[in-house]
Amino acid sequence: WDLGVGVWFEGSWIRKSKNIGPLTNQELLSVGTDYTFNIGEGLKVVYEQMLASSDEKAFTFSNNALFSALSFNYPVGIVDNISAIIYFDWINKVTYNFVNWNHQFTRFSLYVMAYLNPENYNLPQQGSSGNMYSKQVLQFMLVYNH
Repeated sequence: WDLGVGVWFEGSWIRKSKNIGPLTNQELLSVGTDYTFNIGEGLKVVYEQMLASSDEKAFTFSNNALFSALSFNYPVGIVDNISAIIYFDWINKVTYNFVNWNHQFTRFSLYVMAYLNPENYNLPQQGSSGNMYSKQVLQFMLVYNH
């Protein structure tokens, strides 16, 4: 909905056909808002609150993860963009930080990314690369655009 600010909510429930213990039922609920401020080329700010839960029984909400996310995106001219995202884990009281600058060339895109995260990575994910973004990382990536 566009109510002056953008507002949304999402929810999902996954029930595995086979009992796999505490991951048999998984629930995800989130609510968020976004707004683009009239600063320069437009500073986009997004806030989202998420509850992820799993258990052998549905909707018990006993194994919870509760996160807040705040992201910023600012185009610096036509070929440069700066973005950042901050997650706060309310259960473990830790913050995850990511900042990205990217520059577009004619056939290439350059990305400079920095992470400042706790060693134990607890963000919900869909894969096994959980420690890929742990600790402090500075990453450069050059992408060829065909």
